Amino acid sequence: DAGAPITAGTWQAITSSANVALTGQAELRKGARGVFSLCRPPGHHAAADYMGGYCYLNNAAIATQALLDAGAKRVAILDVDYHHGNGTQDIFYDRADVLFTSIHGDPRFEYPYFLGFADERGAGVGEGFNVNYPLASGSDWSVWGQALNDACRRIAAYGADALVASLGVDTFKEDPISQFKLDSPDYLRMGEAIGQLGLQTLFVMEGGYAVEE
Repeated sequence: DAGAPITAGTWQAITSSANVALTGQAELRKGARGVFSLCRPPGHHAAADYMGGYCYLNNAAIATQALLDAGAKRVAILDVDYHHGNGTQDIFYDRADVLFTSIHGDPRFEYPYFLGFADERGAGVGEGFNVNYPLASGSDWSVWGQALNDACRRIAAYGADALVASLGVDTFKEDPISQFKLDSPDYLRMGEAIGQLGLQTLFVMEGGYAVEE
């Protein structure tokens, strides 16, 4: 889409971003408990056969597949970006070795519009391994935190060997293009909930546009 233009430096940028995610995956293999991959451009709107929403290669999906290729049996993905990770869902929709969970703005009103509904639960052997939490505009921690708790419960029950968190911070109340109302302390609560899962975790940067705040 128009949010993913191609210029002279695009390929270098997107391959470098994917390699940052793979470097994070490599650090997990060395034994790190948590790694933050500061990927730019982001990736979760890119699928196997399309790109959009500032995303070209799906950094989180590439790192997830690398974890599986390195011996993980099951990997969970938690996408906390304001916008649904449609590309990530698309890539793993018919697979049981990846549990995809996403908390996001209702796609009836928010990008990407065509994916991210609660009735999308996976296909074939992947049925039941795709969980979406579309939330209303204006949702704050009282609502968002409940969705996170349920997602963490599902991740714990799944028995994953590792967790990949698509960390979008456009859920922040001051974000210029998003409509959730999380405040700074809420991200500490988010981190505590993720930490209690006790999984090796790779955080891959996605959206977030209130840069100074």
